[in-house]
Amino acid sequence: MDVLKKYDEESEHWERKVLIVDDEKISCDVLRCILQKKYEILTAENGQEALEILQCWGTKISLILLDLLMPTMNGYEFLTTIMSDSRYSAIPVIVTTAKDSEEDEIWCLENGAADFVSKPYQPEVVKRRVDRIIRLRETAAILNVVEKDHLTGLYSKESFYLEVERILEKNPDRQYDMVVADMENFKAINECLGIKTGDQILCYMANRYKEALGNDGICTRMHGDVFAMLVAHGDGSWKEKVLWQWNDEIEEFPLHNKVIKYGVYENVNKKVAPFSICDRAILALNRIKNRYGVNVSLYDDSLRKNLLRERQILDEMENALTSHQFEVYYQPKYDIYSDTVSGAEALIRWNHPEMGFLSPGEFIPIFERNGFITRLDFYVWEEVCRAISEWKKQGWKVVPVSVNISRMDFGISDLAERITILAEKYQIERELLHLEITESVYTDEPQYIIQTVKVLRDNGFKIEMDDFGSGYSSLNMLSKLSIDVLKLDMKFIQKSEENQKNILGFVISLAKWMNLATVAEGVETQEQVERLKSFGCDYVQGYFFAKPMPGEEFENYLIKGTTAGDVKEDNQSDDEMILEINYQNADTVLVVEDNEMNREILCHMLSSCYHVVGTCNGREACEYVREHPGETSVILLDMVMPVMDGFQFMKERKNDPELSGIPVIITSESEEESELEALRLGAERFVGKPYRKELLLLSIQNAIERWSWRK
Repeated sequence: MDVLKKYDEESEHWERKVLIVDDEKISCDVLRCILQKKYEILTAENGQEALEILQCWGTKISLILLDLLMPTMNGYEFLTTIMSDSRYSAIPVIVTTAKDSEEDEIWCLENGAADFVSKPYQPEVVKRRVDRIIRLRETAAILNVVEKDHLTGLYSKESFYLEVERILEKNPDRQYDMVVADMENFKAINECLGIKTGDQILCYMANRYKEALGNDGICTRMHGDVFAMLVAHGDGSWKEKVLWQWNDEIEEFPLHNKVIKYGVYENVNKKVAPFSICDRAILALNRIKNRYGVNVSLYDDSLRKNLLRERQILDEMENALTSHQFEVYYQPKYDIYSDTVSGAEALIRWNHPEMGFLSPGEFIPIFERNGFITRLDFYVWEEVCRAISEWKKQGWKVVPVSVNISRMDFGISDLAERITILAEKYQIERELLHLEITESVYTDEPQYIIQTVKVLRDNGFKIEMDDFGSGYSSLNMLSKLSIDVLKLDMKFIQKSEENQKNILGFVISLAKWMNLATVAEGVETQEQVERLKSFGCDYVQGYFFAKPMPGEEFENYLIKGTTAGDVKEDNQSDDEMILEINYQNADTVLVVEDNEMNREILCHMLSSCYHVVGTCNGREACEYVREHPGETSVILLDMVMPVMDGFQFMKERKNDPELSGIPVIITSESEEESELEALRLGAERFVGKPYRKELLLLSIQNAIERWSWRK
């Protein structure tokens, strides 16, 4: 009872918050008048606004008064959303509506509502019901404070959150880390060895963690085999505390190939709610799940930003499609012998009204995971058919256009029929629509896919195999496929080694023997063009000729009958002149970036101008420079990375003559404090993301010139 008394005394000083969710201002004002003497009132006009308020205040909100009929997100949707979210499901909800419906009342109560009141409001009834339900909730919270996990005896998740909050508030000058641990494939242990053995392992893990932490941390079993620990950030690292004698002592259990992964949020932000602190450690953990040989992952803010960015993309994709934010760009293909435009590849771009142009590398993988890619592909197919139809009506030169058929599209049972109907709808010859299928697609259910492709080809469409040579196809499979064009993987084109040249020549000869046309993509230099000519390649595309361009710009090329020479002359810009100068210099640019996609973008962007080396963190960068003294001309450095971040690297650089003689250009997210700190530490300049090739090339060129006198 002492605990209950202490809880009651402390709760009297809490500012209890009530959230009113109603789009009618009069209703909000009435409820505010009834409750404001006792509670702090927050208001939202719809469910979406209410979710944003919940993200800010979380469980500090004592109760929600919810109307059912609202725009944007109604009460039914809001109630379903929060009851499926463990962060908010404990907050009681009273449904308030003028609609007197027994079915509504039953639905609300069955879906998590604590009570139901009808309009017009009776003040005393509203006050008593609100007081009663808040009191019940706080009583349940009291029980959670003393509740332990029934299996391991550790804190329950709810009481762990409360204890984390108490510890952080009590120790404002001390730093803490949040560590989340998960044993991979624990379900298989339960199935193979039995639940009893699985429970013994969980209890053993709990005891080991509790013993290792001692008085420097607390632990909970969040669910299943997932443990969370708040660890004091001090002289002894969390690794030493958590993994102390772990690998040796766990051998007493009959386990093979045991793997425990750890996600770590170091130096937690004490202003963030405990459940969000845990979520950040879990984000780090999820990054390394099923990755062999990587057992520890540190949280950095880019993980949260990426998650928020992905959520924004998912929230806005439907509206983007209906409002035509997605734009089809065309990259010309040229006949390598006549230098004339002979076709084009359709590429998708997202022109967001606030975020600007989004890279396909950012949104396409997300759409492939959630299946939206099939709708986007159909949108592109129809836009291309509409464009070809318009070219014909205008009497312009008409060239075939390649459109992508993604892996997910083959899940559409009537795929061939839908594409055929599109061609008929816009009255275009089917050979003008080339269907581009990536080589790797054929490895999934090959017989079904091969049959579907055959039907499409029999219907008159031209089939292109994209990225041939990326390592998936066998010559035997190639002989079975119904294709017309082989698109060569750009890695073939860009490599200069003799064996790569021989393989490229062999593939083109093989295609000719099979009566297949060849298209080389990613062509960036005159040398590559001449090499492809000597091998007998038919068509080429790439930045050497033209970048992808909007539909109107491509139509101008069709009207003028532009040749490749005209395109190069019209498009040559300052950065391409720099490219020609530096291509001979063989300067080495060291890219230090942990995000694989960003690293690949930078390496590809600069590979025509410089010798580019990519590393994942500051430590790898230091090792490379020391192992290759005097070779690195410029370092492109991200600031937020695991192992050794950009700030640590810059401090290391100050004390190392080998590093301090190399100019550094920062390529992180544009934030004023980060920019100032980077410049204070000696960076040459700051280039924010997203990357602009012209700005990067000029920055690198200027840095090399300014630092050349030091060599």
